[in-house]
Amino acid sequence: MKMVKRAWSTWVAGLLGFVMALSLALPPPLWASQPHSPSYQTAPQARPLSAPADNRPDYVPGELLVRLKDQGAAKPDAGTVSLGSPQLAQMLACFQLGEATQVAPSTYKLRSAEGPGLNMQAAADALESTGAVSYAGPNHLYYIDATPNDQQYVAGQQWGLTQIKAEQAWDVTTGSPNIVIAVIDTGTAVNHPDLQSKIVQGHDFVNNDNDPSDDNGHGTHVSGIAAANSNNGQGIAGVSWGARVMPVKVLSGRGGGSTDVIAQGIHWAVDNGARIINLSLGGPDDDPVLKDAVQYAFDRNVLVVAAAGNTPDGLPHYPAAYGNVLAVGATGRADTFTGFSSFGSYVGVSAPGVGIWSTWWDNGNLTYESLNGTSQASPFVAGTAALVWSANPSLNAQQVRQIIEDSSDDLGDPGLDAHYGYGRINAFRAVQMAQQGPPTPRTPTAVPQPTSPASTPNIPIPTATSAIGQVPTLQVDASEVAAGGVLTISGAGFAPNELVSLGFLASDGNTRDLGSAQTSPQGDFRAQAALPNGLASGKGALTAIGALSTRRASLDLTIKGGTGGNGGQSAIKGVVRGANLTGAVITLKPAEGTPGSGMTAQAGAGGAFTLSNLAAGSYSLSVTAFGFLPAGPYNVQLDGTAADVKSVDITLSASRPPAFEKLAPIAGNPQLAYFSPVGHTLKGPFLQYWQAHGGLAIFGYPLSEEFPEVSATDGKTYTVQYFERNRFEYHPEFANTPNEVLMGLLGVDVTKGRTFAPGAPFQSDKTRAYFNETHHSLTGPFLQYWQAHGGLAIFGYPISEQLTENGYTVQYFERNRFEYHPEFAGTSNEVLLGLLGVEVVKRNGWMSQ
Repeated sequence: MKMVKRAWSTWVAGLLGFVMALSLALPPPLWASQPHSPSYQTAPQARPLSAPADNRPDYVPGELLVRLKDQGAAKPDAGTVSLGSPQLAQMLACFQLGEATQVAPSTYKLRSAEGPGLNMQAAADALESTGAVSYAGPNHLYYIDATPNDQQYVAGQQWGLTQIKAEQAWDVTTGSPNIVIAVIDTGTAVNHPDLQSKIVQGHDFVNNDNDPSDDNGHGTHVSGIAAANSNNGQGIAGVSWGARVMPVKVLSGRGGGSTDVIAQGIHWAVDNGARIINLSLGGPDDDPVLKDAVQYAFDRNVLVVAAAGNTPDGLPHYPAAYGNVLAVGATGRADTFTGFSSFGSYVGVSAPGVGIWSTWWDNGNLTYESLNGTSQASPFVAGTAALVWSANPSLNAQQVRQIIEDSSDDLGDPGLDAHYGYGRINAFRAVQMAQQGPPTPRTPTAVPQPTSPASTPNIPIPTATSAIGQVPTLQVDASEVAAGGVLTISGAGFAPNELVSLGFLASDGNTRDLGSAQTSPQGDFRAQAALPNGLASGKGALTAIGALSTRRASLDLTIKGGTGGNGGQSAIKGVVRGANLTGAVITLKPAEGTPGSGMTAQAGAGGAFTLSNLAAGSYSLSVTAFGFLPAGPYNVQLDGTAADVKSVDITLSASRPPAFEKLAPIAGNPQLAYFSPVGHTLKGPFLQYWQAHGGLAIFGYPLSEEFPEVSATDGKTYTVQYFERNRFEYHPEFANTPNEVLMGLLGVDVTKGRTFAPGAPFQSDKTRAYFNETHHSLTGPFLQYWQAHGGLAIFGYPISEQLTENGYTVQYFERNRFEYHPEFAGTSNEVLLGLLGVEVVKRNGWMSQ
């Protein structure tokens, strides 16, 4: 060790013996120039559209980023600049770092004549040893955060806008042109018909000019989600109609960009009037120069929103992981955390990120496309921030961020968690909170680190034995699916904690990339992905390949045709109940895997409605009426034949029952239990029943206080209380009997409009049971759980056979839904209960807005 130190000292002393002066050419700072008229190209030259998926470089060879301790050490002189002391100059000469470009105040990019031959670590250590440099390191590369997919298209619907309640938010504000969203990305197709009137002066830092035209498509897609033209009779609707877009190109046509260019783009956007910056890009490297650029925006009251990343390994993803950035994870149509989204304590909120339709540039063609990724989730948040600022321009950036977080729909564990953050964004609630003034600053909350993104997170997560010995398997929620449809995929039998590549082998022999998913410690995964739009009808195969284990699984899929609203003979009929409901609007949208653009109908006299000529598939039905809470979605499944006519009756509420308002903490009452995670209480017979029949594990937390409700079964009024997994009903006619408290038939309620084929009858024995009452059976873990936790009295009869739904094997009962979790095989959590109470409360419009 002494010899090494002596050799190093001798080498440094020798270098310091040279007397040198290094002058480095430096152009004027890019952010110092004044905005001027753009010269946009209408048809930019085509460049490669996608970054290489594997072996992407982490940094630019031959380039170092250096931050000087003393800003005054850079001496401009006749168009050149001398960096620092003679000692620093000698080190620069030693590593042939003969060209410098200013990136930010005190920060420079140095380029070596050695190019890729530069020893990056040795150069960085030598420069820092001079004492004049506070940081020296590589010029890291960052890439777009979209999960690459080939020509994906969601069947004519923008489900994400409905999910975040954008339509209701637009009743408050559609956005102000005073709010500028900087989309720091691959550029934007500035002449796209759904964007051209929204564009303000931007800049291209890749080609160093004033033409930020897109040559990839990614930036155009992001821009449309945030702020596309709306209510113009064509294309799509953006989250914020009024906000303007500042295109700042920092990523090449291949989707990658370096630290210095991204940092310059952030500085330029801040200095040229951006209020919100969207960064749908990132990488694993924590770079001080990028961090400084984000801090520059934060210090100047600019909100920075970034994609959390598409590598679900629990590790930080930058710039999203910086504390002054609002990091966004991705959710699917069922409000479940996607299989591809990164997670960790840095995630602030989540937003739709599966099958998101938006504006698109394709080699000069201006069109529309659907993509998956946290890149798509991030601009939902940027657009919502624009609505919040439009509703209350006096807010500062930190207050806008807190409003978005506090107004989110809490998913996963109560409060802040590492998968959903504070929850999936709710634009309507956010603009309502903005109108009420600045939020009360909150005390920072520690985020529990997850072990599995379970859909029923209120039960402690156990450990389980890895299933790597089993043959890998795949399951999907539909074996027949439309081109452009969204699949929920689950797999098991892969290696623990590995990335699994998903693809679709089409009938033409070509494989389309569907992204990737991260397995749990037990080797299973769940993911959602949109199929490519241009698939021909016929047989194909879903494929999954483990990156570490190379274990493979495949599953046959049939690509089917159909045109949604006019491709079949099925119908949906029903009645909307309430006062003065003539004119209520019924909206029907295709659900996952179903083609078509949906349709609407208006309720007639007495609230009656009919939707006809419907193709086979799954649909989502919702209802809106002036003066009433929106209701839905109601899930309806059709076979496309004239004999299939489903009936859906809906009762609208004019207001949310006061029982759903949270209560202040209550202590010191032994006859009452207060649950601080949800702000509700339990007492009397309901508390006794809850404690005696499984408590939290069976019923979950209370969602309301007790209140009177008319039963849809017999028309009588009962005292009820809603829980996450069910509803209690008090029956005074059965006082002091086991039936004094009965469970609501929520399993029947949430499956109205669906048809379940009967099971084949058999003779019941100890391992399986058949119920003539409903013509369905119970076997395996579901039968064992049913028998051990109350059977008929708690769950009722089965009303379906086992099926795959949202990536799980499930079975419906009169009063609940069972979900099988293979990752917990052999533990008490192998079977978990569905959150049917939550689903019903949301569908009724009673979840707090």
